[in-house]
Amino acid sequence: MALTTKEFAPKKPWRRRAIVGGCAAAVVIVAAVGLSGHGSETPPTDSAAAPTSTGDTTAAPTATPTTPKGSLVPQVPAAAKSPTDADWLTAAPQQISWQRVDGVPLPFSASDGPSRIDGAVAEGYTRTPQGATIAAIQIGMRLIFSPDFETVVKRQTAVSDSEREQLIAARSAQPTLPVDAVMATTMQPVGFKIGSYTDSDATIYFAYRGQGETNRIARMAVTWSDGDWKYTGRMAPEAPQLPDTPDLSAFTSLLT
Repeated sequence: MALTTKEFAPKKPWRRRAIVGGCAAAVVIVAAVGLSGHGSETPPTDSAAAPTSTGDTTAAPTATPTTPKGSLVPQVPAAAKSPTDADWLTAAPQQISWQRVDGVPLPFSASDGPSRIDGAVAEGYTRTPQGATIAAIQIGMRLIFSPDFETVVKRQTAVSDSEREQLIAARSAQPTLPVDAVMATTMQPVGFKIGSYTDSDATIYFAYRGQGETNRIARMAVTWSDGDWKYTGRMAPEAPQLPDTPDLSAFTSLLT
């Protein structure tokens, strides 16, 4: 899909709230630079209230206040999974700390990164399904919400130079949402499922609580480049869009 003024025209207030979803960056990237024909989905928002803290499976927990760009969790490399593990594709990243960065909840794990923070960039993810999962949320959300998004675009997207320039221009045209508005309308995913994984590419499904018993499902994709996961809009063809569902039995919980 090519860049159009329609995709990035200023939004009315009610529409602006609607696009502050957990993976809205996926929509921005695909719409802005036409990375693929596979598309992406915008996950839901909670326009009534911020998520509440819980230890069960009925709601997403509250992210911990932290430094502006996040606080690293001490890494425990031995905790990372290997392809010989039976739960290689289904295990959750270990010791996840959910922290709000620029208002949006982001995960920091002890097993799979990020292991470094350099300004607006959180990097250093394991080359595992779990590392790809953490990277997809971290990079995607910083692309759409970070005031320093241009740095994230330049360092953590696997796109051509012309696509990168189009993305920066499109993102620059978007209105800046105040942090309190972002905090009030964004939510954490409650679970994930690997849709496709190789050493070079991954497409991950994320589940977000919807109305009643329904869960909204969104996809994000990353590719391995220059020693780390980078954001891409190219979804694996074997990981198609999924409909809303009340059943998360095939998903791994991200609740902590």
